[in-house]
Amino acid sequence: MLGPREAHYDWANEHPARMSSPLHAPGFRAARLAAPALTAAALAAAALMAAACGSGPGQLVFTSERDGSRDVYSIDLSTLEETNLTASSGDEHTPRLSPSGDRVAFAIEQKGRTTVEVIGLFGEDRGRMPVSEASGSQLDQRWSPDGARIAYIVDDEGRRTVFTTSLDDGRATRVTVIEADELGPWSPDGRLLLFVVHSGEARGIYVRNPDGVNEIRLTHESDSGPVWSSDSRRIAFISTRDGGPEIYVMNADGTDQRRITNNEDAESDVAWAPNGRLIAFVSDADGNPEIYTIKPDGSDRERLTINSVREAGPVWSSDSRRIAFVSHIDDDSEIVIMNADGTGQLRLTNNDADDTQPDW
Repeated sequence: MLGPREAHYDWANEHPARMSSPLHAPGFRAARLAAPALTAAALAAAALMAAACGSGPGQLVFTSERDGSRDVYSIDLSTLEETNLTASSGDEHTPRLSPSGDRVAFAIEQKGRTTVEVIGLFGEDRGRMPVSEASGSQLDQRWSPDGARIAYIVDDEGRRTVFTTSLDDGRATRVTVIEADELGPWSPDGRLLLFVVHSGEARGIYVRNPDGVNEIRLTHESDSGPVWSSDSRRIAFISTRDGGPEIYVMNADGTDQRRITNNEDAESDVAWAPNGRLIAFVSDADGNPEIYTIKPDGSDRERLTINSVREAGPVWSSDSRRIAFVSHIDDDSEIVIMNADGTGQLRLTNNDADDTQPDW
């Protein structure tokens, strides 16, 4: 179903047995899923994927609803063994892997409130730590490039501002004055944070230096989804300023804003490769949402997935050689990985529930 160009391993007729493994860490348990019997080709493909991921032994994290509520899972790309990291009564989702690859920041919905927690990936005592004890809900968590801090939005009775928390001492600091609807990533050099206001007179993309006082407005349009280039010098984003959602690129100071896609169908889910050479995104240009890549100057647009179902959420591996994404095959969402040119597709999950939000 993923297209005639790509060979992929399909687990459609193989059902992994499940077994639970208590870890005695405070406040949670983790369930490990035994990987199905794998062919030599599948194991070889998994080993290549593990080599592509520069975090620890090669881990990918994602959200799954297979146990009745949303939980955060990890998958070892060398063995394809899955681990339920959270397995609590709360609704856990939106995992973000730390730059060092040994921790995950995620959101948990419980008792009418959303908070951000951090959990370890390895060892007997993975632990589980809230990022902030402050009132209000927390969302859109983002790791700093050095892994020392997490930025997030706090929604306190409808007022949404950006905070950072130092993981060394737990100190939380508010870093925006105006209300923010969306938090983008830190710049790769760690100097700036992106955030977005979606509507009203203040709408647009902003940058904030979290260690200082500067809060600079870069755009004045209905823009969203900003991401950095690897050298922290440019920003790609989605804008509806000329009609439908299209991809734009600008300098980090807001100058030279250029549209790099131009069609009547929507673009979304922008992801800039760590090596800076390509931008992955989702487009409806060929009839349904599929994964594409394009160069930052707007040239060499390439369709990577070819089918009649919806794909979403492309995420690059740290070496820019591979992309993880969500495919709505079999009437639910599954995690798939592929080479940067769309070849070598490998389906990682296969169940009757939704698996979404991959990160590696």
